[in-house]
Amino acid sequence: MNRISVIVPTLNRSEEISLFVDTLLKQTMLPDELVVVDAGPSSDLQQKILSKLEGSGISFVYARGKAGTSLQRNVAISNASGDILFFFDDDILLEPTYIEETMPCFSLDYDPPVGGVLGTFTSPYRLPWTKKLYFRFFRIAHTVDGNEAKMMSSSDIRWLIKPSKVVPVPVCSGGRVAFRKECFENELWDDFLPGYTMGEDVEISCRIGKHWTFVQTPKALLFHDKSENTRNSRSDRIARRVFSRFYIFQKNIPKTPRHLLGFAWWNIGISILYSTTGTNKKDDIRGLKRGYKLCWNYIRK
Repeated sequence: MNRISVIVPTLNRSEEISLFVDTLLKQTMLPDELVVVDAGPSSDLQQKILSKLEGSGISFVYARGKAGTSLQRNVAISNASGDILFFFDDDILLEPTYIEETMPCFSLDYDPPVGGVLGTFTSPYRLPWTKKLYFRFFRIAHTVDGNEAKMMSSSDIRWLIKPSKVVPVPVCSGGRVAFRKECFENELWDDFLPGYTMGEDVEISCRIGKHWTFVQTPKALLFHDKSENTRNSRSDRIARRVFSRFYIFQKNIPKTPRHLLGFAWWNIGISILYSTTGTNKKDDIRGLKRGYKLCWNYIRK
């Protein structure tokens, strides 16, 4: 039987991760191990989690790491003993059958075999129809009903809200995915944006997906209880979004006319979006400029 490790990177979110552990303990199929990589200052988090896990049969690995989603996940992988690695953000709340509903998906008959399983949010964000049309037109990431996820020509993603059955998907989302540990024999998370990374899940999916199939199951449910303790300002998130899309495109996407046009079209759409909407256009434009400066500096290296 496969050994299961649950991996959670955290930074200054003691209350949020404590709530996550509460939902982990209610699982109908308990994991063998919880690995937490803490990038925050010294605190009582380790002892607090140990106390919660006492008597559960779940072993606990606590590691310290430099702040950065990708860096912390890589530290966790090196410390994890499981065959299946569940990756969650620290402000996730699991439905009781999440792990139990995920595990059978790894035995589904796909070629190549299933290497990653994506869960489904109970309360997904739905774009207003006007913004959804805009995002579809400019090939910007958005969510859809139905069973057809897609990596668009821009390299951005059309995510599924809730498929009607287990379906193949092109990429996985890092805060709600389980991978075979084998997937990381030759690949690790790329820390291309130090600190709060954006798009690292899509980037590693591009590499792992060459050898494995990804699926999403509607039965493994979780809630993203977004923390008020946010990592970055809106301006910084815009800059990171621009650079991460550029980085993913240049590293992993074929430079065909279709993809080049799609990527250019995405940049036009993003630039219009952030320079004409929002309550603080100056900050948004500042974020755009910083994002494109990061791209230019990368090209010049």
